[in-house]
Amino acid sequence: DITMRAAKESEAVTAEQHSRESIRIARTTRELLKKFAAAYRMFSDMDEPGRSGARIDFKPMESSFTDEDIHEHIAITKELFLLIIQDQSVQFLMDELDLPHDRANLFEIIDADGSGTLHVTELVQGLLKIRGEVKKSDAVATLLATKAI
Repeated sequence: DITMRAAKESEAVTAEQHSRESIRIARTTRELLKKFAAAYRMFSDMDEPGRSGARIDFKPMESSFTDEDIHEHIAITKELFLLIIQDQSVQFLMDELDLPHDRANLFEIIDADGSGTLHVTELVQGLLKIRGEVKKSDAVATLLATKAI
């Protein structure tokens, strides 16, 4: 009886920890998306008449961007992606998400459809899939999938 009660309590604690971690990851991902949306908007504004030659200043990225700024029409090019990931606040958020430190090559990995641009859904799914340490099972699964082709 005591063992069963302890197991149930342990399971409840684990579920609560998992829930808290999921919420932390969701909030961090949302903040990272806001950075990408802010950079996309600044980069897009450079294309407007009379704004040519302007440079992207990443310091204003601290300004308030809302969830409405994140929409499916955002298309991050490799050039813009490489500019964005140089920002210290973006680096911090990527560290919080436990993303690999070889970030210059992330674009090709995340660009699942090979289009040369990342849309919001593709960016989120890609970032969440590559979180954490590489496990031996990941390498074996890749090897087996390659051999199957």
